Amino acid sequence: MSYQIRPACDADNDAILSLLQGTPQQGMITLNFERQPDYFRGARVTCEQPDVWVAEPRDAQGTVGAVYNVGWRNLWINGQVRPIRYAHDLRIAPEFRNGMILHRMFRHLRKQLAEGEWMQTTVLRGNDASLSTVASGRAGLPVYYPAGTIETSMLYTRSRRVKPPSEVSVRQSCAEDLPAIAALLKKVGQQKQFFPCWDVDRLQGDDYCYGLGPNNFLCLWIGDELKGVVGFWDQKAIKQTRVLGYSRGMGLLRHLYNSHSMLRGGMRLPPPGGVLSYLTLHSVAVENDDPEWLQLLLDYAVSHFHGQYDALVCGFFANDPLARVAARYRRRLLLSEHFLVSYDGDPREQLDSHRPWYVEIARL
Repeated sequence: MSYQIRPACDADNDAILSLLQGTPQQGMITLNFERQPDYFRGARVTCEQPDVWVAEPRDAQGTVGAVYNVGWRNLWINGQVRPIRYAHDLRIAPEFRNGMILHRMFRHLRKQLAEGEWMQTTVLRGNDASLSTVASGRAGLPVYYPAGTIETSMLYTRSRRVKPPSEVSVRQSCAEDLPAIAALLKKVGQQKQFFPCWDVDRLQGDDYCYGLGPNNFLCLWIGDELKGVVGFWDQKAIKQTRVLGYSRGMGLLRHLYNSHSMLRGGMRLPPPGGVLSYLTLHSVAVENDDPEWLQLLLDYAVSHFHGQYDALVCGFFANDPLARVAARYRRRLLLSEHFLVSYDGDPREQLDSHRPWYVEIARL
């Protein structure tokens, strides 16, 4: 079959959404990761500059056989801000998977990349299909260099009394706090690899910060000094985790599981067709990577958002000392493999080894 690979346009929205809906994650609970109602709105949150491409059969115009996005985000790399591509949302319709479409897409991708340019990507652990195809090292495909494991935690909210030390205060942000937040994010961000470069002025209606505002941070203060910040983001307007169905045993146990979750905290399971209730954390920054300050922020968040959301989603590289803080909470853990992707040698050799790595879960 002959394809044309072309930039995606707004008219492709419904076809791309249909393609994403056709690739659920099977198991005792069948989940679908959706981008309703506008794929491109979510693409502009994941990447500051999306670069979305579709493969369209020449004899079936308007049909999307495959899609991928390799847009850019501005990240701190070796203490400097650089635009780095993030390869994601690769989907191929089942009826097109037996042909050469994947190789044609990657040949096209090679033409898009500048000489020496590399990308980030993530693959869910257990996604053997991806690991055996795109990350296989086959001829014509770029090399996927392993670059750490990401721990994504769903921290269950629950009512709890948290009393910080007398010199510490934790509260929700306001517009007057934004300069201090920006300064802390820059200070912490430039010490790490892959930390987003933040311009808080973009909170005023920018597509990259869709749904965020000056009040979407929790701040830890010691006197009048900001020592830690954690952003929070309700992203249901751009992406959803929908439950499509349950295995017979899980379906029978769902109500019992939900009763247990109400008592002890946990993710309540909606009926088939419903979406999971969670809040995504972002911009996690504490001065000197102090784990006690992060724990005070998470303690506050777990209690403050109880009754509004079942869980808070946060993520760290497994070798990040701050990941141990998330492990102290009741949670569900999801592991992903992080790769640096290149046609032109190992990008890992370019990275300062003393800088800890950061992952922004809200933009994966």
